[in-house]
Amino acid sequence: MRAVDKRSECLYSREKLSDNDGKYAFPEPGIFCSGDNAPRRNKFLTVWEILQPVVVNRMSSDLSSISLLSNEQWRILLAGRETNTSTKRGSVRRSILDLLSPDAMELGVGLSNIHKVEVREYSRRGAQGMLWELAELSFRFDLVMLDKKALAARGLENTAYNVQLLSPLSRERLIMACFPFGPSDPRHLAFVDRQHARRGLASPTIRDRIPYLNALRAVMKEWDGYEVHPMGRLEVLTEDAPEVEGMVYEETVAHFYTQSYFRFFGRAATVPMYLED
Repeated sequence: MRAVDKRSECLYSREKLSDNDGKYAFPEPGIFCSGDNAPRRNKFLTVWEILQPVVVNRMSSDLSSISLLSNEQWRILLAGRETNTSTKRGSVRRSILDLLSPDAMELGVGLSNIHKVEVREYSRRGAQGMLWELAELSFRFDLVMLDKKALAARGLENTAYNVQLLSPLSRERLIMACFPFGPSDPRHLAFVDRQHARRGLASPTIRDRIPYLNALRAVMKEWDGYEVHPMGRLEVLTEDAPEVEGMVYEETVAHFYTQSYFRFFGRAATVPMYLED
């Protein structure tokens, strides 16, 4: 993350191409961790626990038509205060709740009294588990959105091979291979299970991560900028490669992902995390 070049000339466009530029599909995990205010953190976590299935349901629909939220909008929403259209924040909170209402109604989740919800006390372990799920969901859906942008920027010729390569089914299969879904698990990006919190890209050992790094590289292979990045010249590694080679390989793959994310979205990417035993 520190290696990302954040100069404006590194952006795909210095002009805002979409209202979603710089915004978030899910609240940025750091919102919950900033400062040492336990009541505030518990309130944010309580509200997020209610909102998570609503937001996941929303993001599982047509991503191209979804309006994302800024960090400030997420903070206003997670504060869980009563809507008051006579104030700026109250009006913003009302508009956000209206935005989420169709998906909330579909799931039978009531949002009108979210300000009255009883705040839960979260243990350190419970909070970490929730934030791992949040980071994992953010990474997955960010990857899908970035894949669409980076493919479109490359402008591949309309050949039969490319039509097959760029089909939604082909892209879904490539993206799914980046995650440790077992054969009995629902193969859907919205499915998170904490038993995966030390597997795949979140595995503590580099050799376990290599197959998933290769899968991520296979997704990024068709992205704009791939061929001129050092990753485009690396040999694909096997799991028995020396650990030092694996670490260099991972750093190169991760750099292309995080730099590409900044290039197209103008903000830092959310990256995979893991939970301690």
